[in-house]
Amino acid sequence: MDFDFSLLQIGMVCLIGIVLGIWGAILGSTMFVLVPLLNYLGLPIHAAIGTAKLSIVGREIMPIFVFGRSGKITARLVVPLCLSLIVSAHLGALLAVNLDGEILRKIVGASMAIMSLIALFNKNTGLGETPVTFTLRHDLINIACGTLIGFYTGIFGGGTNIFIIFLLVYLSGNSFLQAVANSKIPNILVTAASLPAFIGNGYVIWKIGIPLTLCTALGSTLGAKIALRKGSRLIRALFLALVISLAVIYLAT
Repeated sequence: MDFDFSLLQIGMVCLIGIVLGIWGAILGSTMFVLVPLLNYLGLPIHAAIGTAKLSIVGREIMPIFVFGRSGKITARLVVPLCLSLIVSAHLGALLAVNLDGEILRKIVGASMAIMSLIALFNKNTGLGETPVTFTLRHDLINIACGTLIGFYTGIFGGGTNIFIIFLLVYLSGNSFLQAVANSKIPNILVTAASLPAFIGNGYVIWKIGIPLTLCTALGSTLGAKIALRKGSRLIRALFLALVISLAVIYLAT
């Protein structure tokens, strides 16, 4: 596919990429904005999704280095989650064609509503780290939850990071800051696993995808530093605002 973009359009996308990079480093979920934007600019929906997925690489790669240097990433927690996510995401994609999209939207909306209620009624959870002893049982819980999130990623996709953060906070004892840091590696691996299909079918538009990805990486570097400086209270507030908004959107439409 070949598309002509004006300098104004490319500049607008890059500016939005920086802003979304800041937000995405903290909570992710930038696909909710980028896909409609790129589609509005004239990209077919599959090309909009593929190009937006490329930007997720930029959104996640820089925070991995920033959070990694700060010691916030726990490999012992992330590895089993990553393995289950990658396998089940592929299986979820195979099932996607047989599912009713409207029913799935309602399920996602209900899930967001439940998460917001849990977060609202557990005001102090996630503000500090709860020490966790890693056992086989703990690994199995992570794998099971990762499998469910992976299916969702393969079937629907948008908002995967929200589910990962929720899992890490409420089942693994992470603070919101640690959960955000630990979510970066699973996110980039799942994205990398799905990108070849889009690239192979010509659904990544490099002319706009490369500058978008670079600008998203720039914004995410700043966003990761803001997250480290402001801590879990800011992330919890943003998390609540996002899940409540998505619950209302999905259940009301």
